Amino acid sequence: PHPSSPSQPLRSPQAFSTEDRTMPGWTKEYMPVSSTEPGHGKEVEEGISEPSSPILQKPALSYRRITMMNSFAFAYSLILSTMGLVTLPMEVEMMYPENKGLMLGVMLGVAGISQLICPLVGYFSDRCTWSMGRRVPYMIGGSSLTLMGDLAMMWARNHGPNPGVYIAALFVALLGLNVTYSAFTALNADFVPQRQMGIASGVMAIMQLMGSCMGFALLTFVLQVQDSYIMYAGVLSLGVAFTVLAVLDLETPLNVDHVPVTWRALAQCYTITPSTHGDFFWVFVVRLFYYLAVSIQAFLLYYLHDTIRVDNAKETLVTMVMALQLAGALVSVPAGTFSDKYGRKSILIAACVFVAIIYAAFMTFPPLPLVYAAGMCYGMANSALMTVEYALACDTLPDKNQTARDLGLWGVAAFLGGTFGPLIMGPVLHLAGSQEGTTEYSKTGYIAVFCCGIAFILASGATLKLVRGST
Repeated sequence: PHPSSPSQPLRSPQAFSTEDRTMPGWTKEYMPVSSTEPGHGKEVEEGISEPSSPILQKPALSYRRITMMNSFAFAYSLILSTMGLVTLPMEVEMMYPENKGLMLGVMLGVAGISQLICPLVGYFSDRCTWSMGRRVPYMIGGSSLTLMGDLAMMWARNHGPNPGVYIAALFVALLGLNVTYSAFTALNADFVPQRQMGIASGVMAIMQLMGSCMGFALLTFVLQVQDSYIMYAGVLSLGVAFTVLAVLDLETPLNVDHVPVTWRALAQCYTITPSTHGDFFWVFVVRLFYYLAVSIQAFLLYYLHDTIRVDNAKETLVTMVMALQLAGALVSVPAGTFSDKYGRKSILIAACVFVAIIYAAFMTFPPLPLVYAAGMCYGMANSALMTVEYALACDTLPDKNQTARDLGLWGVAAFLGGTFGPLIMGPVLHLAGSQEGTTEYSKTGYIAVFCCGIAFILASGATLKLVRGST
């Protein structure tokens, strides 16, 4: 029968019929299930409907399980942060010494394009009927693809080097990583009760910050760039293994015989409007403005060299990034816990204003110790934003049966902001800061860039006022 018929509804771990088994500690309450709750949009995807059915009340999870569940975030952040700021720039310099700037842009573009797979993977993950559940098969398959691409990258750089093979392998590796990430982002929404969502978001943020910090430390003080590929393979394998072990006994596949796939449904993976997604649309816009604002980080190396007059700007930037990430790790769980008790939006708005103040402080071009202090304050504000923003996204999901698809779409906002932010601020810096006779940019140029950042981050905070269905 068609999955939308009353005799065979499309179901998820949140909606079971009386003959379905439940996990230990889960309780049932019969109530109507709807994808059109107030503030959650008006339209429902064709072929998906829910009759009155029992709702599983999620039990509280232990801190150990929440930590293990979010282990993949450590590996994901370690790989992406070090690959973009350390591995790829150094490999490009070896392969393309004459055109390193252009080719680095090409490789970063390849990395960005690979993120567009996330909503599509989420769509199929939400409908997965495999016995291992909806998320685990995609995490295992995606990580396997990443390992193959990673080893191919190592081969290409050691044999030749072979730039064409390297770029193709890079795309395969990051495509697999984003497949894994698409399934991973739905786990907290699937299994963590709302009263613990802030804590889970905080743990995930800590994992991301610590993974990035560990990666920078290893590649700066311990390993060489050619060793990064082995590091990526080992960390990814451990991260996926811990996450899978944490959710394997919770995972339950959809209990349907056939879920039709239509072109309209696939197009909806990349469609988001206030009418279809309600509050979630505005959370998407909040994230877009946020990533437009923080893309200013791409110019911090030049800022340190041109205005603060730091001789070893690269080493200083790496040290600063590690310091601000450690500072951010201290506030992520407290911020999430506070948001569970007192609401999400107040913390997010305060953090946006705080980031704007920090950007204004950078515009005064203070001495290096004060730059470090401002950077650590920025790390704490950024950590609070990362933590609570994810919790708010989970709170406002328009359809709890399609969490991976919609969180994948939410992730596209980061790609758009991170891509178009430098495309906007780069020309601004060039037009306002170019000086004859030198490659350095003037302070006026950096003031213009930070003004753009302030405008974007305040727009992110202002958009939160349009989110009506969450405090």
